[in-house]
Amino acid sequence: MKSDQATDPTTYRAGLKKIRMRRWFLWVVILGYLPAMLIALDSSDVRTWVTITFSTWLVLLILAVALACLVRCPRCGECFHTHGPTFLPFRRCLHCALHVNADKRAPEDNPPEAKFGKKQRSANDQDKQPKT
Repeated sequence: MKSDQATDPTTYRAGLKKIRMRRWFLWVVILGYLPAMLIALDSSDVRTWVTITFSTWLVLLILAVALACLVRCPRCGECFHTHGPTFLPFRRCLHCALHVNADKRAPEDNPPEAKFGKKQRSANDQDKQPKT
C-alpha cells in the first residue's frame, strides 16, 4: 500500500457501497434465472416466452458481470474483482486485500496480504536480471 493512501476504512464508504451494489445486482440476476424460466415455461406460448426470457436474462447477465468486473477499488484504484482477464468475485480486492465490508466492521489487526498484487522485486531478483 502506498504511504499517501488513507488507512481508515470509513473513507472508502462510497466506493465499497458501489462494489456491494454491483455484487448484489450480479447475484439477483443469477438467482433470478430459475424463477423467470419457470414462469416462461408455464405460459401459453412457451417457445416465444422462453426465448424472450433467456435473451433478456443473458443481456442482464453480461451487463452485471461487466459492471462487477470494472468496478474500482477505492483504496488502490485497481479493478476490485479482476486480475488480468480473470473475473474472481471474492470478498477482498485482488490487489490490496481490502474487504468489501471494511467500512462496516472493526479494523483488522493483521490484515491479509493480497494474493494477486503486483510483485515487488527484491534485491536478489534484480541481481539476476541480465545487464545490458
